[in-house]
Amino acid sequence: MRAAAAASTAADAAAIATPSPAAAAAAPQPPLPRVRRIVKLGGAAVTVKSQVETLRPEVLRHTATALAAAAAAAEEGEGSREKRGAAAGEAGGTVLIHGAGSFGHHPASQYGVARGPLSDSRVRQGFALTRASVTRLNGLVVAALVEAGAPAVGLSPFGIYTTRDREVTQSGWPAVAACLSAGLLPVLHGDCVVDEGDAGCAVLSGDTLVRDLAGALRPDWVVFLTNVAGVYDRPPEEAGARLLTRIAVRPDGSWRVAEVEGTPAPAGGDGGIRMTADAHDVTGGIALKVEEAAAVARLGIPVLIAQAGSAEGAEALARGAGVGRGWRGTRVEPEGPAAGGSREGCSDGGGWGCGDGGEGVEVREIGGQGGLR
Repeated sequence: MRAAAAASTAADAAAIATPSPAAAAAAPQPPLPRVRRIVKLGGAAVTVKSQVETLRPEVLRHTATALAAAAAAAEEGEGSREKRGAAAGEAGGTVLIHGAGSFGHHPASQYGVARGPLSDSRVRQGFALTRASVTRLNGLVVAALVEAGAPAVGLSPFGIYTTRDREVTQSGWPAVAACLSAGLLPVLHGDCVVDEGDAGCAVLSGDTLVRDLAGALRPDWVVFLTNVAGVYDRPPEEAGARLLTRIAVRPDGSWRVAEVEGTPAPAGGDGGIRMTADAHDVTGGIALKVEEAAAVARLGIPVLIAQAGSAEGAEALARGAGVGRGWRGTRVEPEGPAAGGSREGCSDGGGWGCGDGGEGVEVREIGGQGGLR
């Protein structure tokens, strides 16, 4: 059973679109707004992944309220309401990317959307069903944010990203930057897009979007909100599971466990992590989760992993790397000179010229569900 799952995982991983540094560098570069935070809301956190299109309304409501409050707090003292749009660029904007969870995964997997080809009528139908499902969830997330007082707008990758042979050839970051410059809170999601290569279609995972936008927009911090408190050394429901409270990422992208349950770990140790596919949550293995965060931290951007709907999650959204010592979650931080440098020194038109979040990062998906996480 595990062999079959591994085979499915490998096939899906090969079918996931990846960032292209060359294409990003060639893209037009509008003025780069300051970005306070990029947030990835995991599909497993906001939906019940075992039940088709089933939302966790309380988690969504709590997250929307906390995110709206954090975004509004950044604008306090920035002048009159009429100036808020311009002030958002100074205070720092917010970008939210959510996974698909039980919205989209099922048709994407059932119809083989990640592998194509779009010339197959069955794949085309699955493509349409998948997009209908993920955009439904996006509408629910946006509605929750608007109700909480945030100027949220849905922004589907389908309309702003281009791929060829499942490699991103045009990033959608300029559209995201335009929203931020207007004082809006863009909400993106894992999506499927038309591919200009032979397959005809590709899947852009939420994690690919996080890396892409982090490299382009250089936020002050990135938050991953999941269905557990952070990264554990084994399945958190098992006896003796320990929370890895700090992970240090070296300039070459490798990482080490620096702190376990608040206690410094031996130098060079891996914290006794069990690298299994089920060692974190239903969206994939613990190794994958660490790699996702490490790819961002390698740019010099601190990453926090916390539970959605919790006080720790709300604090991570509001304070980033400034969370208190008693904060319970996982911090993933750069160690030594960051590979991508800091955001300081980037010109207003810096964009991808300030560093590429996707370069050298292998995009891998676990779970065999089409990579919409």
